Amino acid sequence: MKFRKISDSKFQCILYQEDMKNFNITLEDFLHSDPAKIHDLLETVVEEAYEQIGVDVAGNVMSLQLVPQPNHTILLTVSAKQEESLPDFLKPMAEEAGALLMPEEEIPTADEIVKKALSLPVVFRFESMQDVERFCTVSKRTRGIESELIKGEDSALYMLINRKSCSEKAFVSFIANILEYSDIYTSKELEIDYLKEHGKVLVEKNAVNSVKKYCG
Repeated sequence: MKFRKISDSKFQCILYQEDMKNFNITLEDFLHSDPAKIHDLLETVVEEAYEQIGVDVAGNVMSLQLVPQPNHTILLTVSAKQEESLPDFLKPMAEEAGALLMPEEEIPTADEIVKKALSLPVVFRFESMQDVERFCTVSKRTRGIESELIKGEDSALYMLINRKSCSEKAFVSFIANILEYSDIYTSKELEIDYLKEHGKVLVEKNAVNSVKKYCG
């Protein structure tokens, strides 16, 4: 594979015959839209683009253009489609974090608060370990996201999430996924400190991938 960066949200990739052979994929698979093969290849292409040229489109809705080349290679152009605003499911984070982020006399928009809230640590509450395992099993790679798993005094499971280097769009996608299995618990520093002090830390670092590996 050979990559070329076009912008922070767009890149091109040349697939050589050897690449297509390694992925057991042909031009006909693209033309007839074989979802399984295309998904596996695209996931690898996106990861390699991040590693080699620093373009991170993971977690975004993507546009894919394909142009066969005369030398039997395929030119892929991958770009992230930008959304106009952040989704409503993030509003609870905004409501809780807003007081920490803005002076009382200012009246920011909901999206402005949410964007700032995305930089705060946030805890999600799971009813059972089974729910934690279900989430971790289906979760995509969590590059740039720190996670810690804690058992609370109430025997519920709590996952502390810190966004570090991952893109805003990738983090929004991550939040959408985790909320299918849990509820937002808190992003308040004092409550997080209390939880960590009185709960039992089950996985201190990289909890999502550690549980995923265990379940696999």
